Amino acid sequence: MFDSAIISLIALGGATVFGLQGALSLAVRHHMVRDHTLSACNRIALSKEAYIANIPVVYGAVIFYGLVLAQLLRGINHIEMQLFWLNSAMFAALLVTCYYAYIMFFRLGIFCMGCLRIYLANFMMAAALLSYQLF
Repeated sequence: MFDSAIISLIALGGATVFGLQGALSLAVRHHMVRDHTLSACNRIALSKEAYIANIPVVYGAVIFYGLVLAQLLRGINHIEMQLFWLNSAMFAALLVTCYYAYIMFFRLGIFCMGCLRIYLANFMMAAALLSYQLF
């Protein structure tokens, strides 16, 4: 039978893939959106808050999920995982998630399902990582 650490790592990997797919979808939307239609995702993609130094923030999310997935795959062959880097990256991701959720809900007044998917993936990843460390 699986122990709780393995189940937590499987959940972390699943949440990472879930977030990566959502981030890739939003990255494509950022790249392809040219018109000012009224959909919530397009309005967010065209907002100034969606960019840092003319680079879409979602590109950073794609890199983040890729690095976490690479760390998990690397951890399969090693006995001990680099928990310091995973914890640091997860803490930063949760800070960014809270900031952009505030921007989306309170400053822009928009409800974007793609963004909510990424927020959900980050919280699931944090819960799985915490479960891995506690149990």
